Amino acid sequence: MAKMPLELSAKSNRSEDGSESFLEGMMDWELSRLQRQCKVMEGERRTYSKEVHQRINKQLEEIQRLEQVRAKLQMQISVAQSQVKRLRDNERLESMDHLLKCKARAQAKVEELQEQMKALDKQVGAESRLCGSYWAQL
Repeated sequence: MAKMPLELSAKSNRSEDGSESFLEGMMDWELSRLQRQCKVMEGERRTYSKEVHQRINKQLEEIQRLEQVRAKLQMQISVAQSQVKRLRDNERLESMDHLLKCKARAQAKVEELQEQMKALDKQVGAESRLCGSYWAQL
């Protein structure tokens, strides 16, 4: 008996001896194969979904860790900037202290020179009177 092509209609296949059960067997086999393939694909999808969720969770954890690192770094930058400002302020205070001491020394020197000028003025005044009286006697 010659094999019939699978493309023949179901009606002509039913007329052949045992061909209906053969086709049912083939359909059952194909259905079973597709069901197994579907189960495998569903398992792969679950595995992939689980892996994706794990990766996302790891990435979220890394984001949180990096945000904490960033916050610590910003705090350290803030502290460092405060220290720099404090150092600059200390330098300015030292400079102002030095300038005030220089001003005080200059002020003291000016006062000393003014006292010397007063003493010289008195001496010149006294000598002028002596000379004036000396000239008056002559």
